Amino acid sequence: MDTPTLRILETITSNIGNPLSINQLTQRIKDTHGSAYYANIYQKLQELKNEDLLNLELIGRSANIKLNFQNYLLIDMLAEMEIEKKRNFLTNRKELFSFFSEMDRSITDNCAVKSVGSINPSKNIKLNRIELFFLLRASPNYHKETIELCRQMLKLQNKYNLKINNLIISNQDFLELTTSEEINPIREALSEKIILFGPQSFWNEIKEIAQKNEIRTIRPEIKPAKISDSDLTYNLNRFGYREFGLRFAQGKNFCIEYVTTAILLQEDARLIEAIPIILAKSSFKSNVLAFLSQKYDVSRKLLGLLRILNNVKPTREVTQTIDLLEILNTEEIPADSESIVQKLRLYNAL
Repeated sequence: MDTPTLRILETITSNIGNPLSINQLTQRIKDTHGSAYYANIYQKLQELKNEDLLNLELIGRSANIKLNFQNYLLIDMLAEMEIEKKRNFLTNRKELFSFFSEMDRSITDNCAVKSVGSINPSKNIKLNRIELFFLLRASPNYHKETIELCRQMLKLQNKYNLKINNLIISNQDFLELTTSEEINPIREALSEKIILFGPQSFWNEIKEIAQKNEIRTIRPEIKPAKISDSDLTYNLNRFGYREFGLRFAQGKNFCIEYVTTAILLQEDARLIEAIPIILAKSSFKSNVLAFLSQKYDVSRKLLGLLRILNNVKPTREVTQTIDLLEILNTEEIPADSESIVQKLRLYNAL
């Protein structure tokens, strides 16, 4: 794949759900790679359009660029793009070859795994860590398969002394998260990722979703510690917790897993006791919560709260999150059981 095509497709696929004009596309490529020229981008876009890989929708004097998922060959082109991105990432990082070779072997025979991606790999590898997201097929053994993947990745982490954070989701969860109005880690991952394993399966999944729904990517990456107090208050109310007498205004919609992580990063005992309440009153995704708590090093606090909640109001999500944290050898920080149970009763969460 020639470099202009790679850069164009990489930029478009990082902004699915946020159509770009030719000017915007040129500027984003320039911001990322240091140079880009409108005339050259325009010419290459016309070539890709003539191959029916892209659609250019005229809006006034401008044109929005979209992938043409009706073209059967587009998926192969996007898979080739992911392979090129992987090669570029690993070219000067030969020390990672053994790790990725062993990771590939560990998942090749796992029929549950559709694809594996790395989130923001260039940034994370500088911090001696890697964030992986696994897309799994629907299965009645989904949780067991998740646990087994976590075990395998923990072995690799210990062997290669490389911190691994796993975001493991089913194709149903993938659909829900990519099309959600809430800010969540998967919408962010779509903006800065490399598909390491199964790129055709990944893009076929995106194709199926995009033909029926609007996919919503997010950039830049959210920092939970920087979520404003007003947004936290607004979202706590959404999930069933409101402090008496406290007024709130409309804010951004964050997923419950991000809200929980943001509170755990604070040292406010009053707010931390809100976590069991919102988790008891609202559904959440165990794998997403476990991933965020590991990534931001708050899993020990979370496990202490979940154990109390599991004793008084056990749910599948709570039990499965505990399972995941235990597999990762998390040691809990005990929480005040009596105070939390009182709060749960006060908010009718029991």
